[in-house]
Amino acid sequence: MNKKLIGALVAIGGAAAVAEFAIHGYLDVMYAERIPQGIMKRLGNKKSDKSLREIHKFNAGENEWVSSKDIEIIDMKNNRDNNLKGYFLASEEESDVFVLFAHGYRSSHCGDPYNFIRFYHEEMKYNFMSVDHVTAGDSDGDYLGFDYFESEDMLLWLDYLVERFGKDIKIILHGVSMGGATVCKMASRVPEQVKLIVSDCAYTSAEDQLISVCNSVGLVKSAPLAFYLFNRMNKRLAKFDLKDTNVRDSVAEAKVPMLFVHGDADDFVPTRMAFELYDACGSEKDLLIVNGAAHAESILIGSEKYKAKLKEFIGKYL
Repeated sequence: MNKKLIGALVAIGGAAAVAEFAIHGYLDVMYAERIPQGIMKRLGNKKSDKSLREIHKFNAGENEWVSSKDIEIIDMKNNRDNNLKGYFLASEEESDVFVLFAHGYRSSHCGDPYNFIRFYHEEMKYNFMSVDHVTAGDSDGDYLGFDYFESEDMLLWLDYLVERFGKDIKIILHGVSMGGATVCKMASRVPEQVKLIVSDCAYTSAEDQLISVCNSVGLVKSAPLAFYLFNRMNKRLAKFDLKDTNVRDSVAEAKVPMLFVHGDADDFVPTRMAFELYDACGSEKDLLIVNGAAHAESILIGSEKYKAKLKEFIGKYL
């Protein structure tokens, strides 16, 4: 067979594979009903079984601790007419400090946030609130937003806290993974009650992250085409442009101090993204890189170092 014809057929086959990956992968990644099968979740779990067991065991222990606490469930409707759920744990001592926590992709209020709840509640004596983002947990929604929807909703949760507890409260924003990107996206728009932001293993944009995932499964040359097709579907179905998830400008115009945390063994959201966000940040800032921590594992692998940095950062800026 002619070499040019073979090359053309290979190219066509490659393009078809990319198109199939984008089309079939889109609902897997973005649509609420596919949560258990999400490819991003599976790729994010590219760790050893032992590592996964340890982080799940850690989270289970924190959830067991929370089960003995009086958690208030709060309902809120967002600007897109979705019913959202918030979960509030009041401090046992009077406190004007509130932690509002944003969870990661395909997680929920009792996932990433509850890995930190005992620290903030017991050690720091703060009020703690986490939420189910759109499509997550018991909240409504068809499509998640990779920080686009989530950041807008979190601003509404900030308004809720200020309206309920008063204008003199102090708020810490903390997020992990997609939640980290979410709080980064809010950095230039937060009200005066927000005193600092902690961004843990955030990506720089959904485009960067999705292309990184494509690269990790061998679609290096085809990754830009895959993202283009993916985003075309997203604009049609979810009604937003994934390019608008870029958090660089928000971080550059941050109104409050920011702490960036990342594991140096993170092969899902590349550690380089933390350095890029830290360099871009236009406010007071700090950076913690946890040796040996994979994605979202810094609180497990470097627990004491992480908590010490949080105390230092909070003490400096709160």
